[in-house]
Amino acid sequence: MRLLTFPVAAGLLLAGCVAFVATAYGEYRSLGELTRLEAGRAHALRTQQLVSDLNGLLIDLETGTRGFLITGDAAFLQPYERAQRDLDASYAQLKDALAITGDRQDQAFARLDRFIAERRRQVENQVANRWKLGAEALNDRQAYVAGKQLMDEIRGELARLKSVQQRRIDGIESAVALQTKETTLLAQVLPLAGGVLVAAAMAALWIERERRDQAERALRDSHARLEGAVAERTRELREALTRIQSFAAELDRSVEAERRRLAREVHDQLGQLGTAAKMLALSMARKIAPAKEPMHDEMLAIADEVIGAARRIANTLRPPLLDDFGFGAAVQHYAQGLQRQSELVVDLDLAPDEALSSEQHNQLFRLLQEAATNVLRHAQAHQLTIESRIEDGEYRLRIEDDGVGPGQVRADASGLRNMRERAVLAGGELVFGPAPRRGTRIDVRVPLGGGADERDSTGETRESEEGWDEVSDR
Repeated sequence: MRLLTFPVAAGLLLAGCVAFVATAYGEYRSLGELTRLEAGRAHALRTQQLVSDLNGLLIDLETGTRGFLITGDAAFLQPYERAQRDLDASYAQLKDALAITGDRQDQAFARLDRFIAERRRQVENQVANRWKLGAEALNDRQAYVAGKQLMDEIRGELARLKSVQQRRIDGIESAVALQTKETTLLAQVLPLAGGVLVAAAMAALWIERERRDQAERALRDSHARLEGAVAERTRELREALTRIQSFAAELDRSVEAERRRLAREVHDQLGQLGTAAKMLALSMARKIAPAKEPMHDEMLAIADEVIGAARRIANTLRPPLLDDFGFGAAVQHYAQGLQRQSELVVDLDLAPDEALSSEQHNQLFRLLQEAATNVLRHAQAHQLTIESRIEDGEYRLRIEDDGVGPGQVRADASGLRNMRERAVLAGGELVFGPAPRRGTRIDVRVPLGGGADERDSTGETRESEEGWDEVSDR
């Protein structure tokens, strides 16, 4: 089974984006951690500085006292006085700094509180004795030794506080080094992995594009072959349709020729026999006159009926007016027959038809016969309008009744199919549908000066109106 590269590419691209996002997030976290560690380191360094400042003040307190004891000069008391003034504030800052880190060093501060308070009391006594006793105050060796021991204790406590902060600084520096190493590794590995994943995604997309291009080329080739086959098949169908239409036209001409022959046979044979029978009856009547034969009038009526039937059959098979005077004259004669045989009122308004070919005369007349027959059978109409005009190089025939309308016509109804075929054989097209007000309308358009060979190459007619009904097979 072919691997679906697009989902794979999407997954790889997503994984690459996740890698880059993880890199950014990791570096953000690392930066935050380094910032926190650096803040801790800075605080530890500041705490060490506060310890050194406190130690410096104690040294100033010690040296100022010693200088004054040795010289008795009050100028040496300036460091002593400054140390006395700043010592409490510096000591409070040191406590606060250690409290921030949570390293309160309560025991160490308890000792320092005691030691510093004792040392300050000692130096204050020594200064007071120097003012009081003068140089004899230098002979108090015991106070000097006690002061030195107390300062050693204070320096030891301060050294322990500084060592605690130094260990904190060393730990922070180790953590910073480790964090820096991890961040560097993260910044190297994840972007590399993300780049590899994105590159793999691009490769997968390129493969998918190549596959789609191949599929499109294959599809275009298939379409080209299919279009060629369709074009060839269409050409063959058109040729077949042309042959069928030619055959239909030839068949229709053969039928019309046979109708002409039959019409002539009926007129010549049956009509002549009727005429001969009538003349024989008249001759017999003259011979037996003045006698009367009861069946003589019946024989004459039968002879007239035979002559009329022969004439009607011949006209139905092929109206002589159609061959002698064309479509218009044949339609007028046919309309007169319709009005005599039915209660239908026929209105005629026909344009000159000299430009129509004999084939078109014949096809239009047969089409009109089919339409009129359907009107008589199914339309329940009282009026039939037949009109034509010449427009845009076409002969346009309209047949309209005021009957019940087309209703629901089957597309394969034989009456509609026959009229459509007649229009095609005449080289034109037919439009069938309801009339604007009521009834049915048929519009036929044929080109002037052309027959079946001059019609549209497709040989099709338009059937665009709605609500068709079967014309002759209802």
